[in-house]
Amino acid sequence: MTRADHTPCELLEWDTDFFGFRVARVRGETLTPERARPIDAWCRQAGVRCLYFLSRADDPDTTRLAEDHHFRLVDMRVTFARSVANGSQLPGDRPDNHALVRPAQPNDLRVLQDIARHSYRDTRFYFDSNFPPHLSDSLYQTWIRRSCEGYADSVLVAELGGEPAGYISCHLDKPSPAGRIGLVGVSQQAQGQGLGQKLVLSAVEWFQAQQVQAVSVATQARNSAAQRLYQRCGFLVQSVQLWYHKWYRPEEPAHV
Repeated sequence: MTRADHTPCELLEWDTDFFGFRVARVRGETLTPERARPIDAWCRQAGVRCLYFLSRADDPDTTRLAEDHHFRLVDMRVTFARSVANGSQLPGDRPDNHALVRPAQPNDLRVLQDIARHSYRDTRFYFDSNFPPHLSDSLYQTWIRRSCEGYADSVLVAELGGEPAGYISCHLDKPSPAGRIGLVGVSQQAQGQGLGQKLVLSAVEWFQAQQVQAVSVATQARNSAAQRLYQRCGFLVQSVQLWYHKWYRPEEPAHV
């Protein structure tokens, strides 16, 4: 373990470059009185503007300390998981929407980015008014572009009438034989036609072909439609966590 691993927070280089101010994340998922003060001191010294904290949802002491130290609750993260080991049964009631699911192609990107711009309005970045909405739009457009460029191990596209109408990104967690679904998006015009379910089940089949044993996916507690989708596809709740943001004013000392 390096010396940097002992610091209470880690600087997030990609978020910092994207938003144009320093963004960091608290290490670990609990707070104690002994940890809270060094976190503020570290952020002040590092010039952090926004601090993320993903905490356990079942620890009342952590929840109380987060509130006492001016963290703001912006999201509740629900993680779902299911087995995809060989022999696992997939739900049989697949939607008959005549959609073709295929690997993403370079000429899909413009449409995929347009879908991404409208698909994530219930995420923590939109619920935190300190992030300008246009930057949150751009965040997800950049995310799907990077996914198509190699950040994801695979991006699958649902095509309707010869045009992309949705996508799903797949990630392999190495070295463990596990997988993770990243972004799922369906165009506004194609909503309600079962594309999300077809994409998720196609992703499960892709993971099976990669010899993956289990797949997880995270969504927001406020996104009940996504939760129903994953449950229809055989996923069960694995964990619930709380997303907090804390903002520092450069000209003021951090709260202690």
